[in-house]
This record gives sequence, C-alpha cells and structure tokens, in this order.
Amino acid sequence: MANSRSIICWKRRLFSTKYDLSFYLPRLALASLLLCVLSGLVLAFHYRPFGNVFESIEEITTVIPYGFFFRRLHYASGQAFTILTMLHVLDYFFKKRYQGYSVGKWFLLTSPVCISFFLLFTGFILKGDKEGLFAGNILLNTVSEIPVFGATLSCLLIRPGTGFYFLPYIHHCLFLPLLLVFLLYDHIKAWLPERNFILITTLFLFAYSIFVKMPVDIPPWADSSTVKGPWFFLGIQRLLRIIPPLIAGIIIPVVFFLLFSIMPLFKGRLQIIARYLLILSTLFYAALTLAGSFFMEYSCGIF
Repeated sequence: MANSRSIICWKRRLFSTKYDLSFYLPRLALASLLLCVLSGLVLAFHYRPFGNVFESIEEITTVIPYGFFFRRLHYASGQAFTILTMLHVLDYFFKKRYQGYSVGKWFLLTSPVCISFFLLFTGFILKGDKEGLFAGNILLNTVSEIPVFGATLSCLLIRPGTGFYFLPYIHHCLFLPLLLVFLLYDHIKAWLPERNFILITTLFLFAYSIFVKMPVDIPPWADSSTVKGPWFFLGIQRLLRIIPPLIAGIIIPVVFFLLFSIMPLFKGRLQIIARYLLILSTLFYAALTLAGSFFMEYSCGIF
C-alpha cells in the first residue's frame, strides 16, 4: 500500500507543472555523481599511475572481471553529472535567478561546473593513450605560459617524466572531488535525490554502460594523425591553432567564468550587455566545438 502511494506521488510529481528543470536537474546530477564516485573507487584499486599507464587501462578493460563495465559506468556517470550540472546553472542563468543571489552564493553555485570539467579533463589524461598524453602536454605547456608563477603552478598540476600521470591522478581521485563536495555542501541537503531518482539514473547508466562502447583508446606509440581532446575542449583546441596558448587556454576561459560569476553585480543596461555577451560567447564556442568534432583533424605535432 505504501509503495503504491509512493508510485502515485512520484507520477503526480513527474507530470506536475510545479516541478520544472530546476527541480529535476540537480537531483539527477547528484544521483550521477554518486554512481561516478562508487565506480571510481572500484577503478582506483586497479589503476597504476606509474609505468605503462595505457597497459594498466587495458588490463582494467579486458582482464579484470567487469572492469569494462565499471570503466564505462564511471565515464558515463561523470559525463552525465557534468552536463546536468551545467544545464542546471544555465537554467538558473536564463531564468535570471542570479538576481536573487549574492556574488558569493552565485559563485558557489557556478564553480562546481568548472571543477567538473577539470575532473573530466584529468580523467581524459589518465587514459594514458595518445590522446591522454596529448592533453597532458597541452595542460603542461599552457599553464607554463602564465607569467611569473606559471612554472610553479604547472609543477603542481602535472610534471614531465615518469610521474607524468601521478599528479593528475591525485587531483582526480582526491583534491578535486573533495573541493567539489565542499562547494556543493550547502546544496546537497536540498538536492539530495530520492530513491526514485537514484533508481532511474542507475537503470539508465547501467544500460548505457552495458550496450554503449567507449571511444577507442589510441596506443601512445600508434602512428595516428587524428588526435583530439575531450569534446568540451575542442573549441579551445581550435583556438590554440590561431592565437597564443595563454590567451586561448587561460585568459579567455578565466574571463568568461569571472564575468559569469559576477552577474549578480550587474544592474540595468549593464546586466543586459553582460548577459548577451555571455550568450554570444557560448554560442560561438559551441560552433567551434562542433567544427572541431565533425570537420577538423588535429595532428599531435601542431602544438
């Protein structure tokens, strides 16, 4: 009887106009994050950030029982969390809800998107294949371009040599997840997903992980002319071909994020200008990303 009441209440909520994207997106995102953390813990026991990292990934995928499933689940749930969180922030942006937040609160709401993308980027590096090595070198060289403290900062993120993957591994498995939880702490209680959200998310991501294969890993020694970064990085990768790395990889993303983060400060016409500037910048970057995904090839010798 109690279960039937729960199902009826869930159906009413699902089709009620009272509950919109602002209700569903964060709860589905947190359910995805839970699956991402659990699958990541399984993978962390088998991943070796030293030596032949690509061989370690191949062992997880082909030798360890159900390793391929947990790797696909970790990949899919991480992507789902990031996309759903981004859509949640965009939903707030287009509804102008930043007007009801202080700059500090709005920053706490938006910064997890950046952390999530950096988590995806470090995870992409940790594949240990040619594309991961390529992405790691771009991170190393781009951060090194920052005046004064660039060399120091790059040494905190990634180092060349035998420990190339160790720092990205530490950031991916420890520092970035802790920072993400800290930033989301005030929201977790309000957004804590119910069992139905967890069930739906689990069923969907489990089915995805069983039936949908991950992109093929390119061995580091392979002679391949097509080497691309993760989907969200393709726009920056395109910009790196035509403007200096410091501007394309650091200044433009930082300026965009800062402008987005201080939206509560803008009033009247200034707010309208900032709003349309952000929208046009996003559309332009989306166009670059689509062009990079479908119409362009990248050689690892370009940068």
